[in-house]
Amino acid sequence: MKYVLYIVFLHLIFFTNSYSKDFRYKVVGKMISNNEIKFPDGGKFIGFHHEGGFETNIERYGEYKCRGSMLYDKGSKLDNMFFACEFIDQNGDIFINMGKRLKGSDADRAVGNMTIIQGQGFWENYIGYKCTYAVEYVNKTIFAPTQCRK
Repeated sequence: MKYVLYIVFLHLIFFTNSYSKDFRYKVVGKMISNNEIKFPDGGKFIGFHHEGGFETNIERYGEYKCRGSMLYDKGSKLDNMFFACEFIDQNGDIFINMGKRLKGSDADRAVGNMTIIQGQGFWENYIGYKCTYAVEYVNKTIFAPTQCRK
C-alpha cells in the first residue's frame, strides 16, 4: 500500500501537465505534541501539533506549523481528520491552508487534500489553490511532498 500511494503521488507531480502557476513544496517537520484519548472499543481521538520547515519550487522557503485532530476506528483506520497549517516564508509573507486526509488511510502514511484559504503578500495570488500531499512519519519526523494547482 505504501508504494502504491507514492507511485500515485509521484505521477501527480511529475507526469501530469503543469500550468504556469502550479507549484510544489515539501515539508519536513517534528511532532511537537500528539495527545490521545483511547476509546473502550479500540478507537482513538488524537489532537496533534507539528512544526518544521518548507521549501518550494518557486523560490520560497520558511517555517510552518500545523494543528489538527484525527479520529480512528477500532481497526486503526482513519474515520475523520481536519487540520490547519500556517506557513511563513523567508520574506515574512504568510499563507494558511486547511485540509483533510482521506478516510480509511493508514495511521503512519496517507494521501490527503488541502486548500490555501488565506494569503498575505506574495501568497495572496495563491488563495484558492488546491493541494494534494502524501505524508510519511518516521518516528516523530514528518515528510510531506505537496503539489498545488489553481
